[in-house]
Amino acid sequence: MIENLNSKLDSHKDLTDEEMIHAVNLMMEGEIEQHLIEHFLLGLNKKGITVREISSAAKVMREKSLKFDLKDSNIIDTCGTGGTGLHIFNCSTASAIVATAAGAKVSKHGNRGISSKSGSADFLVEAGANINHEREQLAEIFNKVGFVFLFAPLHHLSMKHVMPARQKLATKTIFNLLGPHTNPSNAKKQIIGVYEKSLVEKFVNVSNSLGMQRVMIVHGDDGLDEITITGDSHVAELNQGKFSTYEINPKHFGIETASIEQIVADSPKTSLQMVLDAFNGSKTPVQDMIALNAGSALYISGITKDIKDGIDLAFVTMNSGKAVETLDMYVAASK
Repeated sequence: MIENLNSKLDSHKDLTDEEMIHAVNLMMEGEIEQHLIEHFLLGLNKKGITVREISSAAKVMREKSLKFDLKDSNIIDTCGTGGTGLHIFNCSTASAIVATAAGAKVSKHGNRGISSKSGSADFLVEAGANINHEREQLAEIFNKVGFVFLFAPLHHLSMKHVMPARQKLATKTIFNLLGPHTNPSNAKKQIIGVYEKSLVEKFVNVSNSLGMQRVMIVHGDDGLDEITITGDSHVAELNQGKFSTYEINPKHFGIETASIEQIVADSPKTSLQMVLDAFNGSKTPVQDMIALNAGSALYISGITKDIKDGIDLAFVTMNSGKAVETLDMYVAASK
């Protein structure tokens, strides 16, 4: 009974794997009244959400998602948590396009902007793409371009049962932590940005428990869920079961830092123009930040041996025109 689990949470006791799986199954099957879902989510927040609870919930969400097997074990994703409220340009999407143009295979999981003014879906629609594909078309797009966008609401239909409670609470809950761990293509390699530093180590342990192979969890000192251009970023890396932690600063790679104001975008239109300028060779903080993140994605994908080589390749890819060609190719294929 969900009431018993709510009482346990009210006593600040962690839930077992079995209890968490049972609760999330009931919620995502529409078997629990909304006020009880609200109680459960707030109880988790007040108690503090554990690695085991996130992992168990992610397993349920993965199981209930519409699977999309691309038959490629090397695919990567660049989906983060969002939730920063800092309204920067669409860095993870731009980085995914650059990584694709440089040879990576990308299955980009994403949504419309919720806490930002331009989510991945908003950005791609502004670029002219059709994000509401038939599944057969999605496979064709991936095979042609090496990149595909998986619009989260189309692949996680059971989330509709928890949406009213999430909207009423209007605060971050465990469901904000699940999206990056539930790529419908079951990508085993990923850059995951998180909205607070305390999640960096927690998320790398979740990734390991979910069988991920190579993952970088990143958080910028400025609050971004990206590798930031403004200063230090905290990183926890998972590589075949082995963990390491370190910091990244643009200056480590000969890149000057910039202010957050230089990467803010107030709309999808502004974000797209900033990215197109970078893709067309404009030397800007936006281009530098895309290179930092795309370079890390290329490293995680195995295209390059280290982040520095990945960054260098990302700059070459943008300045040569390959990135904008790849974006154009995706937009055309999506139609």
